[in-house]
Amino acid sequence: FSVIKTLQAIQDANVVLLTIDARENISDQDLSLLGFILNAGRSLVIVVNKWDGLDQDVKDRVKSELDRRLDFIDFARVHFISALHGSGVGNLFDSIKEAYACATQKMTTSLLTRILQMATDEHQPPMIGGRRIKLMMWLRWRKYE
Repeated sequence: FSVIKTLQAIQDANVVLLTIDARENISDQDLSLLGFILNAGRSLVIVVNKWDGLDQDVKDRVKSELDRRLDFIDFARVHFISALHGSGVGNLFDSIKEAYACATQKMTTSLLTRILQMATDEHQPPMIGGRRIKLMMWLRWRKYE
């Protein structure tokens, strides 16, 4: 039941805080939730909780594991906090506001075209049947009454 509620909350959110326990390794469930968050197109802030009770060696190991296992989401801000003592939460809301602003930012067609051009310059699309595929842009707009 709690998993269903979690997935519904992710669908309803603009920004999701993925909370990871610093005393445990990144679990398959954490990665599964992360995949769901990314597939849902939600903005993400990663929160590593229970950071206060760890010695420096363990902190270094946790940071190394985060870098290794979550290197594909380098766009997300990471905060190391202690919810119990309130340490490390000072800048958390700034990251949430920034993620929300990025998620709800309106872009012009020309900006999207430039981003697409930069992406294809960096990573050429595959050839199919000896020819490059054409990338088409799909735009969505909302009619306001």
